[in-house]
Amino acid sequence: MNKRKWVLFVTLLLGMTAVFASRPVQAKTSNSYTMTAQLPTTQTNQQVTYFDLTAAENSVQPLTVTVNNTSQQKLTIKVAANDAYTANNGLIAYDRADVKSLSAPQALRFSQLVQGKRTQSVTLAAGETKQVTFNVKMPDAPFSGMILGGIRSTAMLGDDGNNVQSQVAYNLSVVLRHDATPVMPHLKIARVLPGSRLSKSGLLVRLRNSKPNIVSQMTFAGTVTRPGKTKVLATYKQKELQMAPYSELNYFMPTKLLQPGNYMLHLRLTGRDGYAQTLTKRFHVDQGQQISMNEQKLPVTKTNWWLYIGSGAVIILAAAGAVYWAYRKGRIGGPRHRK
Repeated sequence: MNKRKWVLFVTLLLGMTAVFASRPVQAKTSNSYTMTAQLPTTQTNQQVTYFDLTAAENSVQPLTVTVNNTSQQKLTIKVAANDAYTANNGLIAYDRADVKSLSAPQALRFSQLVQGKRTQSVTLAAGETKQVTFNVKMPDAPFSGMILGGIRSTAMLGDDGNNVQSQVAYNLSVVLRHDATPVMPHLKIARVLPGSRLSKSGLLVRLRNSKPNIVSQMTFAGTVTRPGKTKVLATYKQKELQMAPYSELNYFMPTKLLQPGNYMLHLRLTGRDGYAQTLTKRFHVDQGQQISMNEQKLPVTKTNWWLYIGSGAVIILAAAGAVYWAYRKGRIGGPRHRK
């Protein structure tokens, strides 16, 4: 191999290496699956896609969902009937098998009304459809408000050979009522503590809903003052929050850094169907609690591009020197191979 051919070979090899090293790996995506509710005759509102039943005491209500595998692979789908709770982001969730309830009687908890297993697994071939049914026995005695639970399905979907899997989950709410008598939610502030979240200073506000009804489309409007003063030291507003019946919400209210001392939190809560409450809570900031991660500015790291350029130049020069040394020694196109 002469010198020109060798240089051309090395250049092509380096070019091919660069191309294959920078080419992204694209996973083949799969379709998913669907879960839909088969609404029974006791459905109160036929316009919604979740279960909203009004039924007599002691009656057994079948909750049937249809799961359809729309992917090109066999799927095992787990379907569970769980109690509702309020997540810290201010949304109602159904993803926990065990939920702590504040004051709901055991007889009025959705998980206690499910007859038989609360979790079922169903395996579906590609394109197959099956039904899963949970039988729910209504409480023995009439009750006010609502019992709230949910049917949650989960499945692991692959990517057709690239060893990457993702979990796909769906939720269907289950509302059980004995009659249409409305019950207004009632919230109270259980605790206020200064703290931080995601490098922001603020207040950790624990709200409790002690009534058998949800709070939907709730607006949280909070202000902070000194006790007996009207000057507002901090303010915050958030819309579209939710709370489940008999649940608590550990909500984070961002504020500026508060100095040690006594303060008052004033909350104005409003929601759907005329819900409105004004709450106040006194709290204290200690010397050690005024420190916030928000005040700790992280150093900005600058990229030293000259270091990368210099390193690359050294590597190129070293490679060129090695080729030239081999040529001079006659190993590559040198005098030994000349005619």
